Amino acid sequence: MSPPSLLQRLKQARVVQVLLVYLGATWVVLQIVSTLVDLLSLPGWVGPVAVVLMGIGLVVVTATAWVQSLPSTTAKEEAGELPTDWQVAPAQALASLKAGRLPHLTWGRAILGGFMALSLLFGGAGIYVVATGGRSFLGPEAAGASAAADGIAVVPFNVTGSGDLDVWREGMVDLLSTNLDGMGGYRTIDSRTVMARWREVVGSEAAPDLDASLRAAGRTGARYAVVGGVVGVGSSLRLVASVYDLADGSEIGSGQVEGTPDQILALVDDLSLETMRLLLAGSGEELGSTRNLADLTTHSLDALRAYLEGEHHYRRAEFPQAVEAYERAIEADSAFALAHYRISDAYGWLESINSERAAALSARAVANIDRLTPRNAVIVGASDALYTRSLEYVDPLEAAVTKYPDDPEAWFMLTESYIHLGEATGSTLEDARTALGRAVALDPSFAPYYHHVVDLAVFAGDRDAALQAVQRYGELAPDAPMQPNVSIGIDLFTGSAEERARAVEAMRGLDEREMSLLWGTFGPGNAPDDLASVRRIVEAFKDHNGDPGWSFALFRNAVNAGQWKRAEAILNDSLPPGEVYALDAYRLWRFTEGADERYRDMARGVALEWGWNLPTAGIVAVEDGDQSRLAAVLAVLDGRASEARDRGNEGEAAFAETMAAGLRGYRDLKTGNAARARTSLEQAQGRVTGVPDNLIRLWLAEANEELGRTREAIRWYGLLRSDALTTSFSRYKVAKLAQEVGDPTLAREAWEAFLVNYAEAEPDNPRLAEARAALASLGG
Repeated sequence: MSPPSLLQRLKQARVVQVLLVYLGATWVVLQIVSTLVDLLSLPGWVGPVAVVLMGIGLVVVTATAWVQSLPSTTAKEEAGELPTDWQVAPAQALASLKAGRLPHLTWGRAILGGFMALSLLFGGAGIYVVATGGRSFLGPEAAGASAAADGIAVVPFNVTGSGDLDVWREGMVDLLSTNLDGMGGYRTIDSRTVMARWREVVGSEAAPDLDASLRAAGRTGARYAVVGGVVGVGSSLRLVASVYDLADGSEIGSGQVEGTPDQILALVDDLSLETMRLLLAGSGEELGSTRNLADLTTHSLDALRAYLEGEHHYRRAEFPQAVEAYERAIEADSAFALAHYRISDAYGWLESINSERAAALSARAVANIDRLTPRNAVIVGASDALYTRSLEYVDPLEAAVTKYPDDPEAWFMLTESYIHLGEATGSTLEDARTALGRAVALDPSFAPYYHHVVDLAVFAGDRDAALQAVQRYGELAPDAPMQPNVSIGIDLFTGSAEERARAVEAMRGLDEREMSLLWGTFGPGNAPDDLASVRRIVEAFKDHNGDPGWSFALFRNAVNAGQWKRAEAILNDSLPPGEVYALDAYRLWRFTEGADERYRDMARGVALEWGWNLPTAGIVAVEDGDQSRLAAVLAVLDGRASEARDRGNEGEAAFAETMAAGLRGYRDLKTGNAARARTSLEQAQGRVTGVPDNLIRLWLAEANEELGRTREAIRWYGLLRSDALTTSFSRYKVAKLAQEVGDPTLAREAWEAFLVNYAEAEPDNPRLAEARAALASLGG
């Protein structure tokens, strides 16, 4: 007779019937587990562990059904060799384990094992609650506390001491609830609800223990409880409040204020401020980047309320609404440093980095910087440095993100410095993207960050990342669409020919503010190497307002693009009568080949008075060896620095001092003392951005080249790229010197980058032919 098939064996074991019964029992058990978890506030892991145990039980029950259906099992049971179906036989099971065998599977053992597993589960959960003080019926962590994660329940205060103070027992519930409601993204539970739950739990007891107070607060569905006391001692009145997180029963902190009974309302306001600081310190979600509660240095409840409202809008990039709220905060407290800082930032987003209002408000924040903690003082100072073009806060910011790596605002301000101060900071595009990535990872719901995620993705040519950032921004700030300049920039620099044409057409419809934002984001000072697209932006500006000054931006673009004849024509056609743009004229002569000497002659006629052309007069005086004229230029610069410092204009003073120091170093270089020039120029470099710093870098490169320090010269030439006019010259010099020192990889990279800039160069430009020949010799 052939053995039974698997299907026949399954039928004999009644596996299907057993599984149906077991699954039904499992559903009942899990319903009981769920009820007990909610009723007793057991830890959240109890449910998943119960599911795992029931899964293990399924395997055990199936195996038991199979074993019990075997004819050999029945025979051995009848012979007394094995326990019967419903026996537990603990002695026999223990003997099997000692012999290294699994005990025989019986229904009695399976049921007992399941019962013991569930008992251990609930017993372990109870021990865990007792040991950790977690949520349970055993302690003050009331059930229902998580029903409203942002809710605050202010319970009646204990009142002790002399005087008629009993009115404040419940009075504090009304006053504190009113003050705290809506601040920082929180809401307070209505005082009537609090009192109803209080009467249910506490009844008429005047001074309940902490356990009862927190139970009552938890019954309201709040996340946080404020428990306090009013203490009267003679003519003094003390208000004390402690904040508890009802999710785990932990105390977040406590604060107190003291005064006289006739100051009770002012004291309540002060206690509200202290309570809100404690709540924000315990959560911080709504404040986001303003993490340091010690910096909320205002004694005005109205100011704090308005400031937190502004933060709510700022996080969502709702800048006009944020400005309005911050203005109310400043009106209530004119020395509120963080409010000045934030409103300055908001105007920067609304009006671009060149906003005069933003700069003025930033200066007022700095005027109150001594009210801030050292960490936020660095951030506020660094923000102001963006308007003054100062580099003094770059090193402190880099130190801050090392000391506080979990501070998103420090990372973002470092990103801002890298972007707006450019390569004068010694940073690269990748450095900026890395810093911004840290800020976004730490606070991914802070919408303004994504503006720069888009910008930097565009500069890196990463269209997909830019579009993803726009989408994420829309999710976070549905009521604050990105400025139109963003889509223009994406299409102009990363789009198809059709998309670029659409972007050019869209620029015609921008208003003055939007044009300013477009320039500040994608203009020549920030934009990548797509000089043709940069030129289209400049042409749009020139057409928009007809200002002849835009012609000089076109001139610089033409020099950088290898269109020297076009640059010369622009310069000749755009010089207004009686006005000499000596700096641009000199640089045309300086960074090209074969330009007419008359462009340098222009600098010899510059009046020796403060202005943009004055440094150029000093440069040409050095090159001419005209010491008396150089001395006159230095005298004007030194005098201006002293005067600016007296007026408190540190940015202007730094500019004048840096330019004077640079000219002295350049004089050393031209008079044969390259070593001394190198030392003094290194000391002068890095204080300001823009033309002065770029000229000092140029002279440092030349000093190192003359001293035979070619690698150092390459580094300094490479850092000239922050100037919209010298990018191509920078790459040209790096490529040539890299070939001289036998570095074909660097030479090839530099020549390739140079030819990107020269994509539309004039065919007879001598450097174009030189670059192509050099690249061919390198196998490029």
